[in-house]
Amino acid sequence: MIMVKKLTDLAKLKGNNHAHIFGCIQKLFLHLHRCLEPQQPVHLFDLSEHGYIVVLESGDDIRNLKEIGLSPEENGLLGVVPEAVTAIKMKDGKMVFQAELLFNNEFMLYLLFFVEDYDKEIQEWIKTYSEEVVFT
Repeated sequence: MIMVKKLTDLAKLKGNNHAHIFGCIQKLFLHLHRCLEPQQPVHLFDLSEHGYIVVLESGDDIRNLKEIGLSPEENGLLGVVPEAVTAIKMKDGKMVFQAELLFNNEFMLYLLFFVEDYDKEIQEWIKTYSEEVVFT
């Protein structure tokens, strides 16, 4: 699991298996900056208070994401109703899913993950809540 709260956190993506979605996550980060605190220099902008971006990696247990507030007692990601789930088709043809989880009126997490990294139960969750496909 990779958490992106500050611009410098984007560097964590370049050297790992999800480097090919770096541009997508950078675009989301910059969009959030423009929407939430455009007057603040981007290098000082911090998503910690507003809700941050989380990239799930193969091997992360979607039923136990207590590090980001999704407890195993409530079935982790599968136990929440997201505000939105969007399929984003990457230039290489792979689909990354973005789930937006609203915790209160001021804090929203953006989870990005590849469905093939998880079992069929996540596919059913996606079918239930997915809204659209976006091409990048």
